[in-house]
Amino acid sequence: MNYWRTKIAAIALIAMGSTLRAEEPTTAELMQQIKALQERVQQLEQKQDAAAHARDIDEITKEVLADAEKRDQLLNAEGFTAGYTDGKFILQSADGNFLLHPFLWMQFRNVTNYRQEVGSSGDNDLQNGFEIRRAKFGFDGNVFSPNLGYYFKWGTDRKSGSLSLEEAWARFRFSDLLALKAGQMKGPFAHDSYMTVRKSFAVERTLLVDDFVGGTDFLQGIDFQFNADIKLSPVRASFVITDGSKNNSNQNFQDFPANNADWGAEARVEYFVSGHPRQYEDYSAMGNNNDLLVFGGGLSYTEAGNTNHFLQTMDGQYENTHGLGISGAVFGRASSNAPQGVAPTVTTEHDLFDWGFFAQAGYMVLPKWEPFVRYSFINYGSDGIPADAENHVHEITAGVNYYMHGYGAKLSLDVDWLPNGSPINDDGAGILANNGGSEFIVRAQLQLAI
Repeated sequence: MNYWRTKIAAIALIAMGSTLRAEEPTTAELMQQIKALQERVQQLEQKQDAAAHARDIDEITKEVLADAEKRDQLLNAEGFTAGYTDGKFILQSADGNFLLHPFLWMQFRNVTNYRQEVGSSGDNDLQNGFEIRRAKFGFDGNVFSPNLGYYFKWGTDRKSGSLSLEEAWARFRFSDLLALKAGQMKGPFAHDSYMTVRKSFAVERTLLVDDFVGGTDFLQGIDFQFNADIKLSPVRASFVITDGSKNNSNQNFQDFPANNADWGAEARVEYFVSGHPRQYEDYSAMGNNNDLLVFGGGLSYTEAGNTNHFLQTMDGQYENTHGLGISGAVFGRASSNAPQGVAPTVTTEHDLFDWGFFAQAGYMVLPKWEPFVRYSFINYGSDGIPADAENHVHEITAGVNYYMHGYGAKLSLDVDWLPNGSPINDDGAGILANNGGSEFIVRAQLQLAI
C-alpha cells in the first residue's frame, strides 16, 4: 500500500516539475490526471487483495483438511466408530468390545376424565389437563466384551418432576445358553409389564396390569437367564431371586417393615413357535417380514412379614406379515393374611384371590396408521375391597396410532371406558376411583424417543 502512495507522489512531483519546463497545464487537467492515477492504483490494490485472500483461503483449507485427517487417523488408530445405526446413536470400538448407546424419550399427554355418580352426592365430575407422563434418559451397551452388557436409566416423576433411578444392571453371557443379570431391573413375570410401554397399542397399560404387577415391575435381584436369544432352541426362560416385586426399587438391604418386603422370586418361560425375539418386543405387526407366535407363562412370589402374594400368568401373542397383531393374557393373584384397611388401623386379615384377563388387537391399515381395540376384566375378591365397592371391573379401550417415524415419533389417541367404574385409583392411566358409576377417559399423546 505504501509503495503505491509513494509512486503517486513521485508522479505528481514529476508532473509539477514538467510545468516549469513546458507549458503549464490547467488545474482541471492536473486533477483529471491524478484521478486517473488513483483509479489505476485502486484496481491494482484490489487485484493484490484478491490474490492475498485466495492465498488465505488456500492456507485455511489446507489446515482444516490436515486437522480432519489427523483426527480421523487418531480415531482409526484407536479403532472407534460413531454414528446412527439400527435406529439409534452409538459409539463403538472396531472389535465390538466397547459400545455406548445414549437414549432419551418422553410422553406428553392430555387427559380428560368424565365420571358419573361420583361419591355419596351422586354428582358427575369432569377433569382435564396436560402432563409429562414419562420423561426418561440413560445409556446402555457393553464393556470389555460383547458378553458383558450394562443398562442405566433414570426417570422423572410426573407430579413433582423429581429424578429417580429406575434401572441399573449388568449382564454377563457365559454362552449362548446361559447368562447372569444383576442389579435393579424389570421383573420377567409378565410380558406386558417388562415390555416398554412405548411399544404398547394403547396410550397406557390396563388397570389389571397396573394393579396386579405394578405397571413396570422394577425390582432388585439376580436374574438367571436361559437361551435369551433363542439361538439353541425355541424355549427361553428366566428365574429371579429378589427383595420382593411391585414397587420394591431403590431400597437398601433391610427387611419388612423397613422396606416393602422381605424377599421374593419370579420365573418365566416362553416358547417361540415362530418369529424372533425382536418382534416380541412390541405388540404391533409394523414392518414384519415373518409371522410371530409365542406362548408364555410366569410365576411371582413376594413375602412381607405375615403377608405373602403369589401371582400367576399365561399369555400369547400372534403377528403376521399383513399388519395384524393379536395378544392377550390371564392373571391370578392369591394373597395370604392380606390386611384390610390402612396401617395402623388394620383390624382384619383375609386370604384373597383376584383374577383377570385382557385381549387386544391392532391392524396396520396403512404404513403409518394402526387402529386397535382392547378389553380387560378384573374380578376382585370381595374381602379385599370395601363392602359397597364394585368388584367386577370392565375396561374397554379403542384408539389409533400414527407412526411418524416408528416409535421414535408417534401420535396416539384412545378412549377408555369403564362401565362400572373402578374401586381404586390409577391416575397414571387417567383412571380415578368411582364405585359403580360409568367412567370415560380420553387420552391424546405425543411420544418422542431418540
